[in-house]
Amino acid sequence: MVVECWVIVVLILLMGYIIFRTGKTGQAVAVLPLITVPIFHLLGSPLSRLLDSWFPTLSSSLFHVSFDVAGLVIACVLYGLLAGNMGSQRGRRMYMILCGTFSALLTIVLVNHILPL
Repeated sequence: MVVECWVIVVLILLMGYIIFRTGKTGQAVAVLPLITVPIFHLLGSPLSRLLDSWFPTLSSSLFHVSFDVAGLVIACVLYGLLAGNMGSQRGRRMYMILCGTFSALLTIVLVNHILPL
């Protein structure tokens, strides 16, 4: 899932750049927290192996899942903080629902890949 996470990060950065070029700086910044979960997944892989060598009783996959869930929590907090950039209350609500759903589904897919059933 490394390639998929890199693709998501690059596409969202490009989307933010395009929105920024149209003059909507607030909306461009509001798109950027979408990369939180993929970045935490990418950073979680080497860090979980490092932590696994320090704590041999805990598995590497447990650390990796913890990084993914931490990325989801931080992303949702950022969505709440940046929801003020949306114009109406309905826009803020839809922003938080759509971005939260995207991040939650991506986290589920990533965790399912780490811990297959």
